[in-house]
Amino acid sequence: MVSHWDRSMKRLFGLAAQDLITYILPQARLLQHASGEFVLKPDPSLPELGLLAADTLSACSLEGKTLLIHLEFQSRADGKMAQRLLMYNILADERYGYPVLSCVIYLRRCGVVATPYRRQLPNATPVYDFYFQVIKLWELPAQELLARQLPGLLPLLPLTREGRSRQVIRAMIERLQQARQYELLEVGLLLASLAWADAPASERQWLQEQFTMLTEFLQELKQTDAARALIEEGLQQGIQQGIQQGIQQGIQQDLLEGREDFIAGVRSRFPELEPLATTVAAHIHSLRTIHQLLLTIGLARSAEELQSLLLAHLPGNTGQPPTGNGSQP
Repeated sequence: MVSHWDRSMKRLFGLAAQDLITYILPQARLLQHASGEFVLKPDPSLPELGLLAADTLSACSLEGKTLLIHLEFQSRADGKMAQRLLMYNILADERYGYPVLSCVIYLRRCGVVATPYRRQLPNATPVYDFYFQVIKLWELPAQELLARQLPGLLPLLPLTREGRSRQVIRAMIERLQQARQYELLEVGLLLASLAWADAPASERQWLQEQFTMLTEFLQELKQTDAARALIEEGLQQGIQQGIQQGIQQGIQQDLLEGREDFIAGVRSRFPELEPLATTVAAHIHSLRTIHQLLLTIGLARSAEELQSLLLAHLPGNTGQPPTGNGSQP
């Protein structure tokens, strides 16, 4: 199952692909997203083969020519990462016929792989060198991302060297609010909640307050005439024949996967609340609500606190948790 880390980063890429690509390869321009799924013939001796899915794969232009940029978001050590990157690189090159730049972005401190990945014969005869980029966010100074003037990089600030400080989080909030990039701000606060999972309770409480203030602000913003005008303008620009159906299908799939992530998140922290989480998930019809609840799970200090917050999302809340079979008593 996709982790909260992966889902957050894929959402970030969906919102700010060009900014991330610019950070990886300046002067490259996004052309379109490409499918990063590859189906290989099953082999009993190689059970890992079958459906292989790269995190992101994008067709870009550089100096008038096309290339592919492949990104992997990694939140834990993987001794096979170099081999995975190499496999995706070759498969993408074979399918699309363009050179591929591979990059692994490590989201939190863990063991990393070295580049290039070298293979040679027992007598030291070289076989090949595979070059890829490695980015360790926890080593990056926060100022480096701030100086880039790319809003899409700001949600990564909580993962930087100084990302555990209130000052850095405030800087992220202020800049994204000034740029009216509220969805990016939601992603940034969600990444902060993951990065601050082991922070002192007072710090996690402060982070929860920032998210609450953002939610209240967005609710007020939606009521203004200006906001309604912007929404209508965006809808008019985005409605094209054949697109809307695909968007809705994608939203429904994201919603289904988001509900699964939500239930898994509750199970991982407070297994006894899984029946309640299952019941609540059935009543969630908004990706924003799911993102808010994922943040709540990470910041909850006790099962009782989380139970109270989850119950508030049930229609006709009686203040009682569901029974063990997931239904209301």
